[in-house]
Amino acid sequence: MSHSRDPYDRSQEPQTDDVYGQEPWMLDPYADPYTGQTAQTPPEGYTPEQLYAQEPYVPGPETGQMLAQTGYPPPYEGDYQTGDYRTGDYRGGFEPEFEAWPTADEMRAEEPEAQQESQQERAKGGRMAAAAAAAAAARPRLRRVRRQRGRRLDNTVLVALGLVGAMAVALLLNRPHQWEQPKLAADSSAPTAATVVCPGKPKSGADQVAVTNAAEGSGKVTLNGPGAGNGAETTVGAGKVTSASVKPGSVVVKAGKEVAPGLVAGRSTTKPLAATGCLPPQAEAWFPGIGAGATHNSILELTNPNSGAATVDISLYDEKGVVAVPEDLRGVAIPGNTTRTFDLLHVIPRKGELSLKTTVVRGQAGVMVRDRAVALETQGGSEDYFPGQSTPAETNLLVGYPNKSASRTLTVTNPGDAQVSAELRLLTPKNVLTPEGAPEISVPPNGQTQVDLTKLLGKDSAGDAYGVEIVATGPVATAMRSVDRGDVAITTATETISEPTAVVVPAGGGVGKKRVVISGPVAKTGASGTVKVVPMTAKGKALKAKSVEIGPGLGAEVEVPAEAALIQLVPAGVEINAAVVMSGDGDAVVPFRPLRSEVRTAGVAPGLPLPLEP
Repeated sequence: MSHSRDPYDRSQEPQTDDVYGQEPWMLDPYADPYTGQTAQTPPEGYTPEQLYAQEPYVPGPETGQMLAQTGYPPPYEGDYQTGDYRTGDYRGGFEPEFEAWPTADEMRAEEPEAQQESQQERAKGGRMAAAAAAAAAARPRLRRVRRQRGRRLDNTVLVALGLVGAMAVALLLNRPHQWEQPKLAADSSAPTAATVVCPGKPKSGADQVAVTNAAEGSGKVTLNGPGAGNGAETTVGAGKVTSASVKPGSVVVKAGKEVAPGLVAGRSTTKPLAATGCLPPQAEAWFPGIGAGATHNSILELTNPNSGAATVDISLYDEKGVVAVPEDLRGVAIPGNTTRTFDLLHVIPRKGELSLKTTVVRGQAGVMVRDRAVALETQGGSEDYFPGQSTPAETNLLVGYPNKSASRTLTVTNPGDAQVSAELRLLTPKNVLTPEGAPEISVPPNGQTQVDLTKLLGKDSAGDAYGVEIVATGPVATAMRSVDRGDVAITTATETISEPTAVVVPAGGGVGKKRVVISGPVAKTGASGTVKVVPMTAKGKALKAKSVEIGPGLGAEVEVPAEAALIQLVPAGVEINAAVVMSGDGDAVVPFRPLRSEVRTAGVAPGLPLPLEP
């Protein structure tokens, strides 16, 4: 019994010449389609159009190749589609050269159950299969598939994209004279919190931390840090100075929204006299002319006012360039709410002065240096505060210094990679002048230069001078150190002020004269105006105020009473640089800084301009 799918079982099918009525798999791939053929004639009963219309299944990887593998050449060559046939002699008797291939009869002999069909039917079936294979191969099916794949982006999508582009062009060109990019000014609002850091106490002297509000606010502030112990809270009123007794360590003053606008704080000692303002955390600070020797030493304080950790990088410079930083000063980590102190005499002892730069790379940190002068004979000395310069500049104003001093040393630091030349000028109440014998200042790249100004500022021609102006060919940081009978005072480059500001200063015993030194704008094209100086007592009582005219090249010095604990400056239409110079049991210079009375938020404009009202 033959299998129902036996390709050679034709017992159940009608005898007909129409081989296309059979299943495709019933075609015998091993049959000899040319046996018994004496003439090469086209198949009977079928036209080329009918053959072309058929789509038989022909096994094999490529259409018609299975028949070619039998080794028998076609009996004739012709085109079934056009009807153009060429007859020729039958080339019979061809045998394949591959001995391993069995013949068709041998393959059928191995299947005894398969019925043998006649030579004529096999020949006709073979010709039909060959013709169908040729017709199927000639039809360009794959080409049609490729063309269909190439039409992914149809006309509908193209039309939609065109409409979107046309609408965008029309939107931009519609009433072009009424389109304008809006200009949004930066918003400003009062700060809701403020933090300032007061450095530690010098080695000797009774000290205090004073806090006030230079605006109209009043409320409570908190004192934290090593100098505040477990923390303290005090009440601050507008124009009233509140003093707090603290320990020698640094103190962090924090205020809420009631006191944050106009928060002012300071730390000072008397006998000997030393004073400074408490500063907000600084991202960068420069200290030109610090010491690490036996007679001139400096102490660096890094205070973290927050609970999170902070990291500070430290760089050092001298006359030859960058100085290798000791391991203790590399990437200094400061835990939260702590202060780290470095005595440079023990960290990097050396003869001669250095310039120091601090850069906060993580968190926030308050930075201050206490500068010390030591007498080798008695081992006694004094300290004063050295506030850092926030940013190097091409023009630096060093406003205010003691009238009498045994030595004055100017240090100019160049942070750039090219050599810088600088010119020194004197600030006087009536003009800015270049004194006779002014030194030529040349600063090496990534280095510092020191100039002795003791003789220059001691001449009669400099008797009325109140400050020094340094104009350089590149950004520099500057500071001047004055020493007299063991007492040290530091004058640093001041910041420009255009709004009301204030400082707190020590009052009482040990404090003598106080004078406010004011310098006008540097540029000759700057505006002129008036500045009102308002001294006040610690209880908020206003003392005699005075107004002075300030302009380009014009400055002023105003004496204030010794009992003044708060000094306010109110400039009107003019930019100024100013400081308070105090004398008594020593000398001290406290520069004025801009108050943080508002927070500015950058304006944000839309990406496309908005239409104006018609």
